[in-house]
Amino acid sequence: MERLLRRIKSAFSDELVIQTFRLSYIAILSIVVSNIHNLIGTVMVGHVGEDSVEQVSAMGVALIALLLFSSPMNSFGSAAQSMISRFWGGGDKKRALISLKSAMIASFLISIVLSAIVFLIGDKIISISSTNQKVRDYAMKFLILRILGLPFSAVSFVLRGFFDAIGKPTEHLKFNFYSTLVCVILSPFLIFGILFPRLELYGFAIASSISSFVAMFLGLIYVKDYISSHFSQEDIKQESYIRSLIFFFFKNLKISIPAIGAQFIAVSTFIVFMRASESGGVEHQAATFILANIISIFLLTSSATGATLAGLSGRLVGNGKTKEAKKLIYDTVIVSGTFALVISLIFFLFPNHIVDGFSNDDEVISVGSKVVRVFSPGLFFLICGMMLINTLVALGDTKFVILLEFVAHFILLIPSLLIFGILMKANSLYIWLIVSLYFAILFFASLSRFNKLHLEEF
Repeated sequence: MERLLRRIKSAFSDELVIQTFRLSYIAILSIVVSNIHNLIGTVMVGHVGEDSVEQVSAMGVALIALLLFSSPMNSFGSAAQSMISRFWGGGDKKRALISLKSAMIASFLISIVLSAIVFLIGDKIISISSTNQKVRDYAMKFLILRILGLPFSAVSFVLRGFFDAIGKPTEHLKFNFYSTLVCVILSPFLIFGILFPRLELYGFAIASSISSFVAMFLGLIYVKDYISSHFSQEDIKQESYIRSLIFFFFKNLKISIPAIGAQFIAVSTFIVFMRASESGGVEHQAATFILANIISIFLLTSSATGATLAGLSGRLVGNGKTKEAKKLIYDTVIVSGTFALVISLIFFLFPNHIVDGFSNDDEVISVGSKVVRVFSPGLFFLICGMMLINTLVALGDTKFVILLEFVAHFILLIPSLLIFGILMKANSLYIWLIVSLYFAILFFASLSRFNKLHLEEF
């Protein structure tokens, strides 16, 4: 035990570990800011009174359906970032500008088409996630109001990619923060009917769509300064953007297709997961969405830390310092794992206090508390596992990660959800045990793989 404590203390004091978390804090802040409004919105909708359980469940069902259409636009923005960074870093800033403008136009037009598809088949997608008619009615109306913000979000994804590409991530953190602030301030007025009609769930959908417009508007203002500082008006007007639009559209699409496929699989799994959790009743589905909302923050932040960790360790490997690289990765996992154990312990000891912040329904609190306690050990595997997986990807071991996730998804997770959740209608507690097992397999498999890796190969 004394040796273990010394090892943990050494990891916490390691300068490279401190640097890893210092470098990743901007990405973590951006993720938290981008997702915190959904958490706050869930809290508000969970306290509207009548039908609060159905409305929380509907919010989860609708947001997953929305994710099915917004994730391709997120991937398209990431592809644009890759192209812009390539041109900008190579000194060809003119082509970087054309790529940016073409990506913004293309993403806006594609999102319009996707929004139209939602109006046509949105109800069929929602019916997959829920059999409760009241939940489905709430979810469809919410989705229609929320999809209005998709074109603005699509452009924001590209703008975020631009600022990341040129090494100015704090710029997109600003417009994310201000747009989120608009949503958080406006939501209670619309949800609870303060100075406005009481719209409940729909009020949050409207506030979210407005905040998407604010993010795009502010992002365009910020990016205008960078464009005007590097290009004259004559340079900008001389380019034929129609021709460039077609060229860069297909280039962006080609780059983004693998990521779109991966996100589609993830979202499809989540749709099955929400349907499986409904077997115990709408309260179980509402509790599932609440917990999924919470853990998504941990999942995304650990992925961001993993990306930063991979960058630093890759640099060490490039300089021939493989032992230092491995030590850095182990120490970072130790530090993250220590925090994860503390968080897991809090979830296990105080589940009621976590859930009742999101709902005032006694049944949801009772079910949710059990779900939180059951999944609390899984938080450790989620946080550390996602960090290791992102590190392996960035180090170039993508084949193993793809194989691991394919096996875990299609041989364990999805069949288990279909069998236990939908066919056998098992309690949602068993569903969350399956999810815990899934993250545990990812963690132990990626840790075993990392132990066997020879970093000199990368």
